[in-house]
Amino acid sequence: MMTSPRQIRTAVPLVGPLGTGLLLLACVLLMGGVAFYLAWPAEKLPGPKALIDFQVFHIAGQLAWAGDLATAYDAQRFWAHTRALTGNPGHMFWPYPPHFNLFTALLALLPLWLSYLLFCGGSLLCYMLTLRRLAGVHYGTVLALLFPSLLLCIFIGQNALLIGALVGWLASLALGGRTLAGVPLGLLTVKPQFLPGIGLYLLLRGQWQIIFTGALVAGLALAAATLLFGLRVWPDFFAVMGDVSAHLFDGRYQYFRMTSLFAALFVATKDPQLAMAAQIGFAVVLAGGLLLASRRGWPPRQLLAAAIMSSTLMSPYGYDYDLPVVGMAIALLMPDLVLQDRRSWLGLLLLAWLACLTGALTRLALAPPLPAVQFVPVLLLCAALLVLSRRRPVSFESD
Repeated sequence: MMTSPRQIRTAVPLVGPLGTGLLLLACVLLMGGVAFYLAWPAEKLPGPKALIDFQVFHIAGQLAWAGDLATAYDAQRFWAHTRALTGNPGHMFWPYPPHFNLFTALLALLPLWLSYLLFCGGSLLCYMLTLRRLAGVHYGTVLALLFPSLLLCIFIGQNALLIGALVGWLASLALGGRTLAGVPLGLLTVKPQFLPGIGLYLLLRGQWQIIFTGALVAGLALAAATLLFGLRVWPDFFAVMGDVSAHLFDGRYQYFRMTSLFAALFVATKDPQLAMAAQIGFAVVLAGGLLLASRRGWPPRQLLAAAIMSSTLMSPYGYDYDLPVVGMAIALLMPDLVLQDRRSWLGLLLLAWLACLTGALTRLALAPPLPAVQFVPVLLLCAALLVLSRRRPVSFESD
């Protein structure tokens, strides 16, 4: 039996070393440009500097050193403090759990531009190393598929590359049955919306040692944060989470950039209760799908990829800059992807870029109020990848 020559199975990387190098060079150049902008004196600009996410990380770290995390977790005071430091009237919450402040406090030890370079450069390096470990020679193809979301993450200084690296590290260790996988599992509690699907995978596989190790790591990190920042940090944190929830239900977010069913239905119906009920129901369906896949004996790589994708879709609070995390799921599936020809690969690339860019394109093409439809291509991309990885190559008898 031989595989049809018209069919492509990913034995040879579609993006070679040169293409991968050019993509990484673009990331590094963008990183350097943002660092230069952050270092440029504000008084030499015609208006206030743009406020990016990493500046919020840096400011929260400064407040941690000052023993004033209460300001970071108080929305009104934090907005006033940020405006006083940057001159920008933008409103960003600080909804991260207390132990993430241990990390941002370290970032605040360096000047803003240098801290940004260290954070984004280190995150990109860890992301690429983990991606290569999971995808092998195909890591450049994964990079190409999600390239727009990587650029966005670097442009605003978000932490999705770091979270993606943690997810990939966990996946690599969990597939080998290593208890050490509990370390990245525990660290992922700084962004717990990525845990449900992965946690369910570990339960279905009976990997209790990893779960217990993860709980221990998370408990130690939370205990350290409580010891350093005081018990008061907890009511402050829960208070800001209440503010975030209220704003989410009041229509005060950029829903057109969100990747959740909640955002799509909320914008369409203006009914937050209905949208949240649908989101919860969808999460239950995804969990049921993982259970069914496990019962049907899906290979661990495919089941874990489905779990990572499910985690990104279960949360009502998912943004376009979080999509690099899906890269680790794609990396797990790369050895199994089967397409008919290179045009099929180009179609998959187009769908992936659409999943990354729908929010931005919506903003450019339409006038407010903007629809929130980014959920649709993200869901289609995840479904297409799973279907293509489960497809068996067409074969024929050789002469």
